[in-house]
Amino acid sequence: MKPKTNLLRINERLKLVYQLDCRALIGFAIVLLVISPFALTMKSTTLLTNDQLHTPSNQSIISADVPHVNLTYTSRTLLIDTPVNSGDTIAGDHVTLKATWTPDVNNSRLEVHAPAIPSILSAEENQTTLEIDTRNLGNNATCTILATTLLPNGSMLSVEFTDVYIGNFFSPVVRVVSPNGGETWTSIHNITWAASDVNNDDTLLYDVLFSDDSGASFDILTKSTNQTWFEWDCSSLNQKDTYIVKVQATDGIYFTSDLSDAQFSAGSIITTTTVTTTPTTTTPTTPATPTNVTTIEPRIVAFVVILLISSGIMALVVYYAARKWF
Repeated sequence: MKPKTNLLRINERLKLVYQLDCRALIGFAIVLLVISPFALTMKSTTLLTNDQLHTPSNQSIISADVPHVNLTYTSRTLLIDTPVNSGDTIAGDHVTLKATWTPDVNNSRLEVHAPAIPSILSAEENQTTLEIDTRNLGNNATCTILATTLLPNGSMLSVEFTDVYIGNFFSPVVRVVSPNGGETWTSIHNITWAASDVNNDDTLLYDVLFSDDSGASFDILTKSTNQTWFEWDCSSLNQKDTYIVKVQATDGIYFTSDLSDAQFSAGSIITTTTVTTTPTTTTPTTPATPTNVTTIEPRIVAFVVILLISSGIMALVVYYAARKWF
């Protein structure tokens, strides 16, 4: 009886273990079913700078199966794709950035961050190549460029290009053509100038000024004209040879100007200076009347002196005699 009893106990224990294992497996399966949707939708993002992209430590991340980005730029005057790297300075009229992923990807995003303006440009498409015209930043700035793509495993790969200076805006150039020095204008003449701008879309406006004191001060002839000439009637000006013309150009952001290379003569009014002379009246000088000097003879002078001395002596004698007797 004892062996049979032991077998029954062993069977019961095996059944209990089996039931526990089944319950554990069922619970584990339920947990997997619950968390699997979240696990499938989670994406990881790998952010690498352009310099880090090809370092040995990242070869486990960037493999032959992982796409690589090639960032280039073109402009209206530079039609060949030119590589862009961190720290570069790129300039031109309508600088257009182009990010190309290889091998082909189904989705990509390109961002340009210019915090100093501040401004952000971005483009996202279901294609391998993206382009952005950076003139839409509105000014020149140092930017951070971020290229991002979606990997087949659902994670995101981003490559960052830092400290890239992008210049789209340039100062116009203006040059006075006439008068440019040495001319003599006395009536109606055309002031002319030539101007250019790297930005072909810019509309240039001009201010025209003149100076009659060799550039020490200026008066405005016209403002904000879009023509490259101005009809000037200088007949009402005083005739001088110290005139200078100044033309100032602006594209709405930058200002530049040019002067006549030398002074020129203009004006038809001749000013005369009247000198008034005051007549001088000369009073005749009356000759001095000669003074008659009376000359006293020496004998008379000697007599007078002797008389005075004698009188003095007599006075002394009388004085002492009177004191003695009285």
